[in-house]
Amino acid sequence: MRRADTKTAYGAPSAMHTARGGAVYVAPDPPPRGATIFFFTRLGGASEPPYDSLNVSKKVGDDPRAVDDNLSVIRRAMGLRPVAWVRQVAGDSVVRVSEPGFAGEADALVTVKTDLCLSVAVADCVPVALVGERGVGMVHSGWRGTLSGVCGKAAHSLGGERVQAYLGPSIRRCCYEVSAELASAFAARFGDEVVSGRHLSLQDAIRVDLEGAGVGVNDLGLCSGCRPDLFYSHRKQGPLTGRNLASVVREAR
Repeated sequence: MRRADTKTAYGAPSAMHTARGGAVYVAPDPPPRGATIFFFTRLGGASEPPYDSLNVSKKVGDDPRAVDDNLSVIRRAMGLRPVAWVRQVAGDSVVRVSEPGFAGEADALVTVKTDLCLSVAVADCVPVALVGERGVGMVHSGWRGTLSGVCGKAAHSLGGERVQAYLGPSIRRCCYEVSAELASAFAARFGDEVVSGRHLSLQDAIRVDLEGAGVGVNDLGLCSGCRPDLFYSHRKQGPLTGRNLASVVREAR
């Protein structure tokens, strides 16, 4: 496995890894105790442009065979461990899972099980990995989920003390202009500091939500809008783009 530093001026330390099979992912550096986090980039897969190359969604027009190849590469990168996932609905539902496979409609998963990967797919929305003493969680937090407090709800569902959150690559304030109405709604809910005019920081809003729940927040500081070479961005690239996978697994002690 190869490693490259990806620190940003405003982000928590992270490193880029190339796994066996070629999948490239970003992870906190040092990693959290008791868990492994994978924020996969778009590098190292089989998909052709405009989905090049590690797209994990069959719903965006990509060749399903290429997506299957990509998922196989990702499974190898995660040590062939079982995976649980949900149908993401841009809401605030949290599901507790104890076995692999499809876990229903939700935007957050939590588990106390070891060696069970929890995964979401993103292209600008914020993937949030939660690591606690009692278990782990993975959240897909778009503007709707963020506004409804899905991250804080997932942290409460996880329970325990000393929970840490890791915010993965996602669209940031610099690239995310929204309507005046939506900016006002976020300012009213989370404070004026989460908006600059009509530019919205989902990450700052999530930080307010999580810190209110007693969670420590580690934002890797990587923008999907600024780095289309590494990440898919629906806002920057339009509907013909792929989805990045984000996953967390609780390690057996």
